[in-house]
Amino acid sequence: MLEQHNFSNQKQVELLQIFNYALFIKNYPQDICGRLEKKIQILQQPTEPPEKESPDVAPVKVRSIVILELLKKLQLGTAQNDLTKICKLIAFLTGNSYNNIYNELQKGIYFSKIHSRYIDEANKILSELKASISINKDKQY
Repeated sequence: MLEQHNFSNQKQVELLQIFNYALFIKNYPQDICGRLEKKIQILQQPTEPPEKESPDVAPVKVRSIVILELLKKLQLGTAQNDLTKICKLIAFLTGNSYNNIYNELQKGIYFSKIHSRYIDEANKILSELKASISINKDKQY
């Protein structure tokens, strides 16, 4: 229904949450806790999708994987820590939505051609730092 109007996935989620909230209020007017939970869900949505940043800023997917790889090298990666805690750190460092980062990492990150130049730049910087890590464009993270 909403996809017919060329809404982004993020915008569809936002609109559906608003509809969900309105229907919940209509059907359960006395459920204050439920209303608060629904309202919090709406307010936690980012104001704009994280990939719509300045062309000079690497997409959150690339930044997230660089941070994941650094954490792995420090033995603080997903083998040692819960993904939710790692996503909180990534959100804190990048300024992106925890929910978006967590969802992306949960389903696995694949890179596209768009990410190539940012991955190359990240690998160049890591190499200049003499870090023994690099990001593989063809790997699923």
